[in-house]
Amino acid sequence: MTERDYTRRIFLQSTAYAGGGSLLLAACSSSKPSPTAAQGGLANAALPNVQGGQVITDQAQFPKTFKESPEFAKQVAAGALPPVAERIGQDPLVIKPLHEIGRYGGTIRRGFLGTGDRQNANRFCAGPDNLLYWDYSGTKVIPNIARDFELSDGDKVLTLHLRRGMKWSDGKPFTADDIIFWREDLNLNDEFGPPSNSLRAGGKNVVIKKIDEYTVQFISAVPNNLLPALMAGWSDISGLTANGISGGGLYAPKHYLSKLLPKYTSKAEANKLARAASFPSWVEYVKDRASWEKNPELPVLSPWVVSRPINKPPWAFTANPYSIWVDNSGNQLPYIPTITMDAAANQDVINLRAAAGQYDFQDRSLAVASMPVLLKNQKRSNYTVYRAPSQTVDFGIRINLAYNKDEVLGDLIRNVDFRRAMSLGVDRDQINQAFFLGTSKGSATMADPASPYFPGRDWVTKWATHDPNQANALLDKIGLTKKDSAGYRQRPDGKGRIRLDYEVAPGFADFAGIGDMIARQWRQIGLEMDVQKIDINLEVQRSVSNGLMLSGHVVGSPDPFVLPDQFLPTVTNNYSGMIGIPYAKWFVSDGKIGTEPPASLNLLKEAMRLYQKGLQSSEDKRIEIGKQLYKLHADQVWSIGVVGFGLSVYGIYVASNKLGNVPQRMVNTDILKTPAIGLPMTFYYK
Repeated sequence: MTERDYTRRIFLQSTAYAGGGSLLLAACSSSKPSPTAAQGGLANAALPNVQGGQVITDQAQFPKTFKESPEFAKQVAAGALPPVAERIGQDPLVIKPLHEIGRYGGTIRRGFLGTGDRQNANRFCAGPDNLLYWDYSGTKVIPNIARDFELSDGDKVLTLHLRRGMKWSDGKPFTADDIIFWREDLNLNDEFGPPSNSLRAGGKNVVIKKIDEYTVQFISAVPNNLLPALMAGWSDISGLTANGISGGGLYAPKHYLSKLLPKYTSKAEANKLARAASFPSWVEYVKDRASWEKNPELPVLSPWVVSRPINKPPWAFTANPYSIWVDNSGNQLPYIPTITMDAAANQDVINLRAAAGQYDFQDRSLAVASMPVLLKNQKRSNYTVYRAPSQTVDFGIRINLAYNKDEVLGDLIRNVDFRRAMSLGVDRDQINQAFFLGTSKGSATMADPASPYFPGRDWVTKWATHDPNQANALLDKIGLTKKDSAGYRQRPDGKGRIRLDYEVAPGFADFAGIGDMIARQWRQIGLEMDVQKIDINLEVQRSVSNGLMLSGHVVGSPDPFVLPDQFLPTVTNNYSGMIGIPYAKWFVSDGKIGTEPPASLNLLKEAMRLYQKGLQSSEDKRIEIGKQLYKLHADQVWSIGVVGFGLSVYGIYVASNKLGNVPQRMVNTDILKTPAIGLPMTFYYK
């Protein structure tokens, strides 16, 4: 069978022997049951314990001498590179690998789905390059690019200590100036866009102050003890590789980017440089040059650097000669010097190649529907299938509450009873069995039951059961009683049917197919929905321009304060903000720009007030506020949770049996940028 012939229909036919979710789960890797084995629809299948390498922070345990790969050693001998100790600096980032010290050599083969699949590398090759990060359990913030940190003055001051002698991938020093440059010349520049929402506290911008070359303070007007977690997780201040393209990151290479800014030349000269590179202005040009996936010349702080850009596949990476990561024996990481990602036409092709053993480590785009085939081919293709159930709702419908392309439909969407009816019209069990092989759980947009923010089991099904009768009653209640001959409800203005638009890009599952099924289910309540499959770049564009109405994707958050993007209107510049980017701009700017939510969404204002209060509260109070936020979201149906806590979002990964130090199970959440939490720079070929 050729890849061109490999359609989803054929693939599902080839998996039919598995007989559903329970058998495929039982066939996966197993060990003694852990206390969390019941998460993610896996009550009847044992899960290995969470594993991971450990970052060593005790300097007394640091190695005294350093070694490097044979390739870099040759360059040092030829005078093309400084000695390894000079490249690493005085304060290396020391890791004790999961199982053993590795050896150098080899190439990791992966697959990706084109230019919209940028997170593929952000999650695997980038380190990550956050200033702070998490330990492998995902419960403790630890030093990363920064060597240490502390909160003081009633949690109003966060002090970061950078690593002395650390360098960008081009050998230039990384210092406090790179943080100040990003904040003052990019992030607070009105022409560059709204300032970071993560660097606001108590309605005021956090002040960033340089103390010396390797010390920076973040000064908040109010207690801000969550700031370390925001730096460590997935936010607009969580590293250059993930955020440079949108102007975020918390730092940027001043020596490289400053020459493109008006401040350091002139506006005329900066725009001249931009136009010469086919960009309309210096702003777009700087963001393009700050995109690590597209610009191999960009100096970075990641273990690997881009050697071939995403738009000229294969997307390729080579070891960063100035990587600060070392193992506890002093070997500079990564062990494996190169990564190549071949481009695939669709998710099915990636699953086919994975089953054929053509990838050494693949997590992105592995579908739950592929599990039986992946399991069947483990021995033949010499790999192992691992599971890592997610801690969030894996699929739901993002509702653009600020939708205004059609005011009549926009007003309907802003009516809570209309949203509740839509949610009650969804048959979650049918979707779970058809698209997730029964491995997920039907749920409203909700916290994981193991989360401290979980408000109680009654809220899991709040407006989230399949009840067409109640849905019809709600729609009748708001006056949508007129129907055409086919049974579809008519618009309040008399201009034909209520026709909802659902646009979706390829994702972790067949989001378009799920949309088709929901459209059929909604016929029972008289609603018509058009389903359109679009490119991810177009989805982002339409979302940012407020053009999307409904879209299928991950909804909610494992932590509404650390990662609020898909839970509350906090994002102003990417498609995570589907809940209403114009509203997010209004909240972030204190009403200076954007759109104020109407009276029908007053509770959204209350939720944002609670969110801001929670950011400043003690942990106990924040947990109680978080529970309130989940209750509000579920009751108001600001997004329609469908299924979650399963395997569809990074919940399956395939690793060659030749790779060492691969965790049997990782904590799976966007906050940790899974599988980055598995520390791929420590992987090696046995």
